[in-house]
Amino acid sequence: MIMPGPEGDNIRSTGGQVDESGTFIVQSEMTMALIDSANDRNPDTRAIIANSLFELGKRRSSLVLSCCYSFLQKHSKLSTDHRVVILNSVERIVKEVLDTLDPGLATELIQQAAKELTQSKEVEPDWQTAASGVLVALGAKYCDEVMGELLERFQPGTIPHFFVVQTLGNLAAANVYGMVPHLTAILGTMLPMLGMVKYDNMRWVFSTALAKFSEAILEYAANLDKAPDPTITKNRFSSEIYAAYDVLFNIWLQSKEAKLRLAIIEAVGHMTHVMDKERLEEQLPKMIQGILGLYKRHPEPYHITQGLCMILEAVCTEESVILDPHLDNVLNVLFSQTFHPIDYNNPLSIKNRNEVLRSFAIIARSFSGKLVGILLHKLETGNEKTKIGILQIFRHIINAAESSMEDKKEVIVSGLKMLCSENNNKVKKMFAQLCIAMAHHGYLELEGGQLMVEFIVRQCTLPDDQPGKRSADPEHVTNKELRSMCENILQLITTTIDQMEGVLWPYLLELIVPEQYMEAAGAVCRSVAHLSNKKRQENAEDYEIDYESQANIPKPQVLLAKLVVLSGHPMRGRQRGVNILQCMMGLSLNIHENLVELWDAVIPKLVSYLEENMDVESWSQKNWEDLLLKMLAKSLDVIDNEEWIEEFGEAIGQHIPFYLHLPEDKNFLYKCLGIIMRKSTKKEFVTKHLDLIFGTIKHTDQVEKEGGAIAIGFAAASHLDAVLTKLTSVVKHDMAKKSGGFMSLLKDKSEVDVEKIKSTLMLCYGFVALYSPPSLIVSRMESTILRTIEPYFKNVRDPQVKQNLIRTCDLIGKALHPDHLEQPYKLTTQADFLAHLQSYMNAEPLTHLNSETRALAMNACATLLKLDQKLSEAETFDLIKTAIDCVFPLPPNGVNPKKGKEETYQESVEMEALMATTFDALFDMLKEILKKDLSPAGLESIFKHLVPWLVAPEEHKRERAIKTWQVMLDFYLETAEITSSSKFDNEGMFLGRMVPRCTDPSIDIRQHAIDSIYTTLKIGLRYEGNPPDHQDQMVEALMTLKERLKKGDPNILFSVINDLSKVVSKKLPSDHLPVFIDVLQIGLLDAQSHSSSGACVVLNGVMKTRGGEISKQVEKTLCSLHEKLQVIECQQTRTGTLRTIRTLASHHLIPLLTTFLGYPLPYDEHMVAIWQILAKDSVLTENIISHFLELLLKSLPYEEKPDPRDKTQVVKSATIVPLAITHAFNELFQAEETEEQVLKHFHRLFAAFMIRIGSSNGVNPPKHKVTPSESKSKDKKKGVSKIETKPLSASRIAVQAFQTFLQRAKSFDLCESLEKEEVFVKMEDTEQYPEAFTVLARILVSSPNESGHISKIVTNLISVLSSIYDTQRVVVAAFFAELINQRCAGDDYLVELIMNGLLGRLVDSSHIVRMLCVRGLGNIASVGKDQVQRYSTTILSAMMAGMDDKEDPNDDITIEAMSGLSRILSEIDETHIRAILINVSLKIRPCFEKEKPAVRAQAFILFGNLSRFGDGPSKAPFLEQIHTNFMSLLLHLNDSEPEVKKGCKYALRMLGPLMESEAINEKFQKHLLEDANLFYGEFMNDLSKLIIQDFPEKVNFYVMACVSFFKSSWDEIKSNAAMFLGFLLGNLPLEKQGMISKEHVCSALIMLLKDPSPTVRAKAAEAMSLLYEY
Repeated sequence: MIMPGPEGDNIRSTGGQVDESGTFIVQSEMTMALIDSANDRNPDTRAIIANSLFELGKRRSSLVLSCCYSFLQKHSKLSTDHRVVILNSVERIVKEVLDTLDPGLATELIQQAAKELTQSKEVEPDWQTAASGVLVALGAKYCDEVMGELLERFQPGTIPHFFVVQTLGNLAAANVYGMVPHLTAILGTMLPMLGMVKYDNMRWVFSTALAKFSEAILEYAANLDKAPDPTITKNRFSSEIYAAYDVLFNIWLQSKEAKLRLAIIEAVGHMTHVMDKERLEEQLPKMIQGILGLYKRHPEPYHITQGLCMILEAVCTEESVILDPHLDNVLNVLFSQTFHPIDYNNPLSIKNRNEVLRSFAIIARSFSGKLVGILLHKLETGNEKTKIGILQIFRHIINAAESSMEDKKEVIVSGLKMLCSENNNKVKKMFAQLCIAMAHHGYLELEGGQLMVEFIVRQCTLPDDQPGKRSADPEHVTNKELRSMCENILQLITTTIDQMEGVLWPYLLELIVPEQYMEAAGAVCRSVAHLSNKKRQENAEDYEIDYESQANIPKPQVLLAKLVVLSGHPMRGRQRGVNILQCMMGLSLNIHENLVELWDAVIPKLVSYLEENMDVESWSQKNWEDLLLKMLAKSLDVIDNEEWIEEFGEAIGQHIPFYLHLPEDKNFLYKCLGIIMRKSTKKEFVTKHLDLIFGTIKHTDQVEKEGGAIAIGFAAASHLDAVLTKLTSVVKHDMAKKSGGFMSLLKDKSEVDVEKIKSTLMLCYGFVALYSPPSLIVSRMESTILRTIEPYFKNVRDPQVKQNLIRTCDLIGKALHPDHLEQPYKLTTQADFLAHLQSYMNAEPLTHLNSETRALAMNACATLLKLDQKLSEAETFDLIKTAIDCVFPLPPNGVNPKKGKEETYQESVEMEALMATTFDALFDMLKEILKKDLSPAGLESIFKHLVPWLVAPEEHKRERAIKTWQVMLDFYLETAEITSSSKFDNEGMFLGRMVPRCTDPSIDIRQHAIDSIYTTLKIGLRYEGNPPDHQDQMVEALMTLKERLKKGDPNILFSVINDLSKVVSKKLPSDHLPVFIDVLQIGLLDAQSHSSSGACVVLNGVMKTRGGEISKQVEKTLCSLHEKLQVIECQQTRTGTLRTIRTLASHHLIPLLTTFLGYPLPYDEHMVAIWQILAKDSVLTENIISHFLELLLKSLPYEEKPDPRDKTQVVKSATIVPLAITHAFNELFQAEETEEQVLKHFHRLFAAFMIRIGSSNGVNPPKHKVTPSESKSKDKKKGVSKIETKPLSASRIAVQAFQTFLQRAKSFDLCESLEKEEVFVKMEDTEQYPEAFTVLARILVSSPNESGHISKIVTNLISVLSSIYDTQRVVVAAFFAELINQRCAGDDYLVELIMNGLLGRLVDSSHIVRMLCVRGLGNIASVGKDQVQRYSTTILSAMMAGMDDKEDPNDDITIEAMSGLSRILSEIDETHIRAILINVSLKIRPCFEKEKPAVRAQAFILFGNLSRFGDGPSKAPFLEQIHTNFMSLLLHLNDSEPEVKKGCKYALRMLGPLMESEAINEKFQKHLLEDANLFYGEFMNDLSKLIIQDFPEKVNFYVMACVSFFKSSWDEIKSNAAMFLGFLLGNLPLEKQGMISKEHVCSALIMLLKDPSPTVRAKAAEAMSLLYEY
């Protein structure tokens, strides 16, 4: 690269003066270097270099711009890309410094840019665009100069360069006031050229330039007050623009190039605003024809429409009609654009639609009448697309051309009325949106406006869409979407448009009652509520309605009839309830003046109730109806007008057909009618409406039937005889079957109807009995009601009839209850009723729950049982059995699993509710049965039915049984009168049955079981004479056990059941104990293994504590347990049973250890059980441990054989005996009883396991051969399949056994800590196992319970340092090294013992052992100063030797040596280190740049620790070392490795106080915190200022040190060095810059710009941008 010098190259410094110090030379060289590198191959680096040039340019604009100018001038053959980057940088800088730019330099840049613009005759867009950008940027101030250059290249008679024309256009847009005065000359030159232009690209650029010229002229003319020459108007240019138009439109527009045609149209659009009106009118026909013709030639019409719109805007002004002859053509084209679907993925398509609509609004200014007529005509004859398009146009012109459309409102409203009957949802959606616009602009206040309101309301009634495939049309409008939108529209026009009140009030009241608007009731009532309440509060004159003069408004009774019934189901119709209630309150005065006070008080409470319960799943429809019916009854009371009430009743009766397909609403209507009949005193009215109810009930619909029956019941409260007469009439006439003739042989066609009527009739009798006056019903019960209904109970086939008969029984039972009758009454048919109800229950299928028949029947039974009539024992037995047997077998969710199809979520919820209702009914019935015999015998009569279900294989059956039993016990405890004189004989049996369920697999069953035991024991305490409020501590503790039973952990369950056994043992009376034990043994065979195991645990616990009380039953019990062992399959139960037998036995056989050790590994379940049994005997356990430890010492840990795949390697295979011992230890220590012996031999076992784990590392399992005897023994047990098991690795089982040992020693905290640190995992890893034993030693010392064993453990291990096995020596060395670090728990003798051992292994053949020994020696620093001084010479020698270890391939020993030395330095005297301080500093310096991060990190830490000796006699030489290494520390502070960063932070914090600069030290201490996030660039910038301030004489030294790091092998370090160099030099004051070797630094930075790394190049460029003072 040729670097230009300062002389003769037109390079300027600030102010244009050359600095004698050479600063200018340095600056120019670096600027030139940046410019030279500006076209970097990496885009990110290229951007940073460009930004550096920009930053330099802002401060040294003359220098940088002149350098760019000079570079471009000098390098004529520079690549185009490079020139583009430089020109773009010049443009950025010019825009920033234009106001202060030297005019001479500006002129030079203009000349150069103009030269660049036209240097190539060919079009090279990037290059020439960049040059054009520079000219436009400079033209913002130096317009004349730029124009001078451009006009030189814009000569008459010669076609100019493409970019000259483009630049002229861009300049006109950028500097309107500067350019417009030149346009006369430009146009004068340009116009003759236009005819000479042949190429489309040149025509395009001329067209775009003319468009921008026209825009500039219009902007200039519009702002003449700001213009430099106010005499220039657009008229001055009209002729030239017209002439240009003539060429563009008449000649160029014929081109085949689409892009050119669009540019011409856009230009013409702008030019029409400059042209004379006469010429515009003259050319308009051609113009319109030409533009409209382009639509067919262009697929994308936006630019054409935009041009057309501008032309329309120019001609449609001041009532001008020059467009009239062409209007139809224009409209036809605009219509075609309107009807074309929008592509929402194409922004131009959306813009085109907006321009089309804007065109219609512009046309409306001059042709509103004609436009409206055309639009309405097209609307009548058009299809879907046409209608939607026309409606869009209407909406736009109503909003955008309001003044022009003012006198067309009536015509528009009249013309749009036809759309009120439209069926297409897409059209209706658009029409609804148009209605909003019309409402806002007063259209709906005109005649016909109410029709559009009615249209909106009608859309609010749309039903939900049919489920199925959705339309493929992406713009498809669903009924739901349209309905929701119209509801919002109705609310919007009601609440936000004041002038709509006159349209809506009281017209909306007409839309409440008609059936077709029922689904819109919520939306309509919301609007009516808003209007009526507002008018009521304002005392508006038109609030009160004159029903005579406004005949279309429904009468108040009719309105109320509709509103009350609809409010009965407030969640329907999009939660219509609140709106209807608020509407009623707003209309109260218009309904009846007496209602105002009542409704003002009641309705707000009802609204609050609704709002609070609206989202609650447990919504109670019954509660809501009760509240509404009470309000209705009170309303009738306050009205107190028989005629008004009668008219109200008539209105409700007339509305019945409205609810033909709405049974729930019809149900509530009947209830309202019942309330009215109850209030009425007119018999004719009552009779008529009783007939009406029976005549309109749909007898096949249960909901309707219930509503009608309740209504008749309400009526019976005041008109009992009339009601009974009506019911008798129905029985005689409607239910009489035809007979006779041949047809009697066939089933009568009306029989089905008769069955349904029978169902309704039965229900009516039930509600009549319930609601009639008690004083009258007794006399009518036998004579009328029971006599009538009794024959219908037999042979019922219809489920509805059956259910209603059951309901009738229930209602009669409630009616005859003594509390209701207030007199005694015996129901003679009770037994018959119960028999019928049981037969109905038995008839229900057990495969699924298909109806509420069971629940209804059991509820009815419970109601009948409440009457003072007792059942026999056999009747009670049958009733309980029938009820339980028809409920318990049902599937868990009530659905038949073989149904074949998945149930929906709603079906699932409904089934869940039905199941809950059924069980509640069962519980209620059983409680009533228990009430009849509240004694232990009564409890047992129910319990015996539950026993088979308690042990059922299916979980849901067991759960149902235990839940039922719990409910019964709770009820018994609450209600029974218990005295100590009676006995709770069956307590033992109840408890014995419950215990197995306490460990059932199901959590819910466990919870219920513990509750049942708790309640049983509470009942027992009561029988012992304790008061009801007595709380026994042990019994109450069962609730704590209940919480723990929620856990599924077997250990927790065992613990809980063990505690349960203690409670039962303590609280169970002696005379109940034998029965309890006998029953509990049955639980050992429970099908659920958890349950049998739990029973076993409790049995064992009871044996332990109370075995002495059953001395007579011991033989029987042992015999029974032995028999059960033969069939117990659950291993836990088997083991527990063995423990139970052992509890009662006195001796055990001890198996031979040799035999056990010969068994295949891993041990099978039987062998494991044997080890577990052996472990129970303490003496035996001690002998086993001693024997095993001796065997481990004598046995070879593994065998070595050559690897068959690689003879140079050996394969280690575990030997059988040590491996078997390890397995056995693992099983033995599972038993809690071994704890004592484990603790006694803790140190021996701990050391043995350490060595065993080390010996097993990397060892393969032994090859196992199955002997014939083994094969036979494996298949001996019948029914047990063989399972092939892979032997565990020797390492894995050793670690497992170690864990088991620690657990048994109760070293839980130690274990937890080891697991947390992943020590057990690392022990198995062939690379990480030394680290595992290091952590083990650390945790062991910190464990208060185990640390006392350390001395003995060391004694057991010390000899292993001389083991022939490497892994054993590694384990011990790692363990000992960390023990030293932990000060051997304060044992100095132990420290000495270990130190001597480690010193002896410094020459070990294993480099891992050597490394660990070095680590241990370094750890002596933790022991204390005295010990360090004692061993200082030896240790220092060892550390220095470690740093020089030649057989240290991964620098591991070096790292340990430096780490150890760091630690020792904190304790050693200065006298010991003084002689080697500088030697150490020099030795570690190469480590700063080592490849391995850990080495670098330790080297920095060690250097930081040397600071301790830097303030004494060695101060001066050590300070020199600090300055020497200072750059390394600072640059590695941003190392790629986090540990190196931390090391540098630490070192700088330590060295800071020695640097004799308080400011630098303070910065280090404040910002270089270990875990704090460091903003490196900001920190280094600030630090550079402090260095300059406090070490000015060192700056050049640091600069040269930085430069030396430019050759680092790490890109990060080179980048850091470049940045820091930039900060140092950038912040260096001018007067101190002389001490810097600028040329050397400049050359180095320039070289970095050529670095292979883009990051380094970028940082070098950033650094250069800081050197603007050089």
